[in-house]
Amino acid sequence: MTATQPSAAGAPGVDSPYAWRLAVVSAFCVALGGGSIYLPVVGLKEIAAEFGDLRSVPSFAYLLGFFAMGVGGVMMGWLADRTSPRVPLLIAGVSIFAGGWLAASGGEWALYVGYALPLGLLGNAGTFTPAMNNVQGWFERRRSTAVSIVSVGPAFSGFIWPQAYRWLLPDVGWRQALVIYGVTAGVLLFACAFYVRPAPVRRQVGPRAAEDLTVLPMPSPVLMTLLSAAGFCCCVAMAIPFVHMVAFCGDLGFSAARGSEAVSLVLLTAVAATFAMGRLADHIGPTRVSLLCALIQIASLVGFVFVEGLSGIYLLSVIHGIPYIAIVQGYALILRQVYGPMIAGWRLGVVMLFAMAGMAVGGWLGGFIFDATLSYRAAFQAALAFNLLNLMLLGALYMLQRRRRAALP
Repeated sequence: MTATQPSAAGAPGVDSPYAWRLAVVSAFCVALGGGSIYLPVVGLKEIAAEFGDLRSVPSFAYLLGFFAMGVGGVMMGWLADRTSPRVPLLIAGVSIFAGGWLAASGGEWALYVGYALPLGLLGNAGTFTPAMNNVQGWFERRRSTAVSIVSVGPAFSGFIWPQAYRWLLPDVGWRQALVIYGVTAGVLLFACAFYVRPAPVRRQVGPRAAEDLTVLPMPSPVLMTLLSAAGFCCCVAMAIPFVHMVAFCGDLGFSAARGSEAVSLVLLTAVAATFAMGRLADHIGPTRVSLLCALIQIASLVGFVFVEGLSGIYLLSVIHGIPYIAIVQGYALILRQVYGPMIAGWRLGVVMLFAMAGMAVGGWLGGFIFDATLSYRAAFQAALAFNLLNLMLLGALYMLQRRRRAALP
């Protein structure tokens, strides 16, 4: 079968025009699924005002949404392997439709349950991991570019939905804004699910081939543990300034609009950087690119510890945006590189679980440290410590890979 030749019974094949359209549709679905996460970012003070003015309340909802997405990603990756990547999207559409109403319907517990279950575990989780696994199976020649397209889905989500919330919040409040999100994203996800087909390698007749673990640079449990820990640490560091950007700018005397602009700068930079880093991974390998991203994030976090001016915040937002998605994209590329095309769908789900748990803990930790110290400086210093640990873990992976290559005949 050639690259663009139909795989079976006239179905589209690897690297076909449908594969590229599917990558775009998948990115759109990821952008829809992640929209609820950004309401606690933009409306942090508005939500906190209804709960004793505690910023840890919306931060904890953010934590639950991200952590539940990670847990659900493992389940949805497994489900997509055994059914079709269409099934998680159908579940996500229905769940997000209901979750927007539930999270906005009552008090603190309704907010937490809504973000944890229908919006996170069953909603957002049904978009990213199944889509990433499926799209990688549709490409051979330009896989990193296709992965980049799907990877920027969260960035588009973070660019579009905060602007929508910024427009809606003054007129309808955060509760009605969340209901509007649930209806819009839920209906569109349900409709898009019918366009999605499983990758050709998943449509092959006969039993599914087992993974070849003999080619790994280290035992599989060690590799999974190392990547999962690296993903957790980098995302804790990433989330602390990102989630609290609007509130941080407000504490420095700048309007919420300026903070939203800084968030948008992070995400716009992330879109461009993701494609650039994906192409760079084709030349120097995904592990080296992830190391580069870790170093760039360290530079931004050092700056956030000391910055006080708006121009400095804008500059640091651009720097912080370079690794914002590219470093997580690197984990998907590393897994595909070392495990091969028959990689089990749950593996990416596990690594994403720890990455999303890192985003969740980072968002909550920033609010917790602020409530304890009434300053974000200590929170940014904690983020820097997590990022240094991430750098060490990625460095260990790189050295083990080099040792493995040197030992090969």
